[in-house]
This record gives sequence, C-alpha cells and structure tokens, in this order.
Amino acid sequence: MVLKQKYVKTNKGYIIVFSELFQHSDFKQFNPVSAGFISIGVGEDGNPSCTCYGESVSLNLKSQEIDTMLANKQILGNL
Repeated sequence: MVLKQKYVKTNKGYIIVFSELFQHSDFKQFNPVSAGFISIGVGEDGNPSCTCYGESVSLNLKSQEIDTMLANKQILGNL
C-alpha cells in the first residue's frame, strides 16, 4: 500500500507533509521553495521509502530531486 500526500519544503530545508484535502498555498507562511506530492510506501525489499514528485499549481513550485533524499532522512531516518 502506498500513502499519497502533499508536501512543501521550507526555505530552511524542512519537509512538511499534509493531506491532499489542503492546498499547497495553505502553507505559504512557511516560505516554501519547492512543493509537490509525496508517496510513502514499502519497496520490494520490504523497507519503507518516500518519493517526492510533481508540482504545486497553487504555489507555482515544482518538486526538486533533493526533496526525496530530505524526506527519507527526516521521516524515516534514512541517509
């Protein structure tokens, strides 16, 4: 099973994950520098993982490649 949520990355490099029921622009007070969607699931190897992708239309921001690494580190403690 994969859980799909939205996220923003702040200008301080923090990933904030939230429900798809909210708009990315609801989190503009955190000064996001990238935004999109995040999938949290379990890979074929049985380990949990996060993947960031897509973009936010309401903030006009795209996800960045480094967001996946930051999310895995922050949420799962992976390097």
